[in-house]
Amino acid sequence: MKKIMIAALALLTVLAFSIPATAADLNNASGTVAFGGASYDMSNAVYVDYSNDVPTNAQYYGISTVHSGGNRMFATTSETSVIWWRTVVKGCADPDNIDETWTSGQFSTPWFSL
Repeated sequence: MKKIMIAALALLTVLAFSIPATAADLNNASGTVAFGGASYDMSNAVYVDYSNDVPTNAQYYGISTVHSGGNRMFATTSETSVIWWRTVVKGCADPDNIDETWTSGQFSTPWFSL
């Protein structure tokens, strides 16, 4: 029974991310957004920009987010295991469109790793 539950959990995890969101779904979105076949309610004033526009590999992604009440933007890509941040002007509601293929070496100043 334990092996069946582990297999079912693994299958559900794969299925959750097998339906990619498009850039139009999460391009500077706020409120309720659809991602990976599910809907997520974000806190008020949280904005996200997600892109997966690399035609040669649909697994590439770039994502950034910002809270307009704060002064930091966070971002990452499929090509780095690091979450990056940079300072922004308080009230910013337009997260950067991060290139999906950026590696850690391409996040340069003003970006810093967590």
